[in-house]
Amino acid sequence: MIGLEHIVKVYNGTYKKLAEKLGISSPTIMGWLSKKRPIPKSKLEALSKMFGIDEEYFHKELNEVEKVQIELEYLNRLSKKNSMLIPDVVQDDEGIQHEIMVMFDPHEHEIRAKYEELAIQKLLLRLKGVLYNESFSSDFSLDFHFNLLKGVCDILEEDNYFQVTDRGIEIEGNSSQVTAIQTLVYILNNENKLAFGHREENAFTLELEALLHKYKLLSPSHVLGIKEDPFFKDVDH
Repeated sequence: MIGLEHIVKVYNGTYKKLAEKLGISSPTIMGWLSKKRPIPKSKLEALSKMFGIDEEYFHKELNEVEKVQIELEYLNRLSKKNSMLIPDVVQDDEGIQHEIMVMFDPHEHEIRAKYEELAIQKLLLRLKGVLYNESFSSDFSLDFHFNLLKGVCDILEEDNYFQVTDRGIEIEGNSSQVTAIQTLVYILNNENKLAFGHREENAFTLELEALLHKYKLLSPSHVLGIKEDPFFKDVDH
């Protein structure tokens, strides 16, 4: 599907009406959609001006992020067109009610949901890039990045939970949550050192490092920070 098809659908248009506005026949547009013929430069310019969308989006294959961006642009246009002032009543500090006019946008909730969908699609696109790059760089083996993200999904999908107590990690249900957290912590390790690099020693990093070690979320060979720090007194060495 090229962008033109998605754009016409989002804007509730028809190819017949679009053809009339462009001064061409409907079969010509169908030829564009089937990629049997390219969209001429002059028509791309006309489409861009008509919809207020960059030319490139009409003849390219759209990814999910671009599709949602187009849908969001359409909703924002509707918002500007359909928003209106409506009366409302507010109460001041003395309990006296006053009637005021407030702006009401009938598309507010839909736009908010669409922004959330856009954020999700952007994240999914990034994750796909990470997974595919990892696969291609390691002879198509879905290894570290794939397993890391799979572990995150496992913990998010679990109804069970675990608690960190004085006795250590107590698991309610199976141990997939702990396994996922251990996987996440693993990425913080770089040759048995936390990925803070050569950092300034401060209370936060020291305490975090000690806690991870205490609950055995770091490898036994991991070298702790300043051992003299009082926080380390309860950590098994």
